[in-house]
Parts: sequence; structure tokens; C-alpha cells
Amino acid sequence: MPAEETTPAIVLRARDYAESDRIVTLLTLHAGKLSGIAKGAKASRHRFERKLEPFSHVVLHYRRRPHGQLVFITRAEAADLTQHVLDDDLGKIALGSYMLELTDALTTEESEAAEAYRVLSEGLGALSTRFADAALRQAFEMRLLGWAGFGLEFTRCRICSTVNGDNGATVYFVVSRGGIVCAKCRPSVAEGAIKLSSKGAAILARLGVLPMHDSPGSEAAGPDGALALARFIGSIIDRRLRSQEFLDSILPGAGKA
Repeated sequence: MPAEETTPAIVLRARDYAESDRIVTLLTLHAGKLSGIAKGAKASRHRFERKLEPFSHVVLHYRRRPHGQLVFITRAEAADLTQHVLDDDLGKIALGSYMLELTDALTTEESEAAEAYRVLSEGLGALSTRFADAALRQAFEMRLLGWAGFGLEFTRCRICSTVNGDNGATVYFVVSRGGIVCAKCRPSVAEGAIKLSSKGAAILARLGVLPMHDSPGSEAAGPDGALALARFIGSIIDRRLRSQEFLDSILPGAGKA
């Protein structure tokens, strides 16, 4: 029998299976994203009660199965991990659901994802202890995209490297280039672009490095900045996230792709 493994994990999604089992997908600190089956999860109060729901932060105990992609989940414990309590606010639930789904979309099974786990944990922690707003959403998007290798450039022109000076000038976000081009270079770029103020670009650059706990209440990029992020995310994910429409209807300042 394979040895039992243990890792902190955040539940991304879960569904009932058969009469008493659950199939759960989690982002873990040590094993990337895992999907597993928890036998008797709906009936066992000792091993699983209310610990395999989306947003749950658990110490996961599991065994790998010789055949099949699903691991066998033996226990899930809250231990002393910080819990993400979002059920008191519709905005928190909407943004938290989006965080889970975006993370799920950008991670693959069992690939190394320790930093993605930390980004998600930090984002949910800020959401739980602070509040949901456009700045936190944009900070989370920037940080997670950076982890996934899509470091967006809002500080310098992608062509001439001119620094964006937050001086009231106009810059242009080009989705295919993953960054801004200045007004001088824009005529040389054939692709379509989203017009941004230099201030909006500077705000997105700042949110990309700001600790997420400090982002709620910070200034967010306006509708054009939100649209730039939404368009880029739409270009790398081949489906519209189910949580996005709900979030866009709840949270002001969201950009609809």
C-alpha cells in the first residue's frame, strides 16, 4: 500500500459522487493541484465533516492509487491553519469564487504550484479579514498571472522601454504583447489595443507588487485597466469562467471582456 502523504491544501471545488463519497480538487503546498476521492465523506463526521467544501483550508492526508488519476483522501483536518470565512458577504463570496476558479484554470494536475498556493491563500486571507473590492481583484489577478509566467508589463513600453511616468499621457495595452506601448510606438503596432491612462497603468503596476492584505481600499485601475486584465485572461483561458459574470454584476469597476 502506498505511504500516506500530508500537505496543507485549499479546496478549489467538490462534488458528490455515488451515495456517500465526494470528489474534490485541491491546490496543495507540496504536491501541486490534486484531485481525489473521499470515501464516505458525506457520512463521516470524524474524518471529513465540513472540511471538503470550497474555500476550506485543510491539512490533507492522502494516498496515491497505483492506477487512476484520483488520489485516495483519508482525512482532512483544519489543524491550526487560517480559515477563510466568506459566508457573511455576497461580494466576498463572488470574488472568492472567482479566485478559486481562476486558480483552477491556471494550474495543472500535480505540477509544482507552491507559490500559486501562497498567492491564493494570501488573496483569500485578505478577502476574509478585509473586504471585496476592485483593487483586491486586480492585485490577485496580477499576482497569479505573474506566477503563471504571464508577467504583464505596465511600467515600460514593450517596444522602446520608455518608462510610464503617470503624467496624464495615454498608453496602449496590447494583449498579444502582454504589456503597454507608448503613444509614440503605437503606430508601429498592428494589433488592436486598449487605451489606458498612464495613471491606470501605474496603478496596475503597483497592485502587482503590493501585499494583497493592503490592497482592499487602495485605488484601483478604472474600467479600461480592468478591461485590459479581463481581455488578457480571456486570451489565455479558452472558456469564460462561470464565476466571472456573477462577480462582474456584484463588484463595481470590473472589466467585461
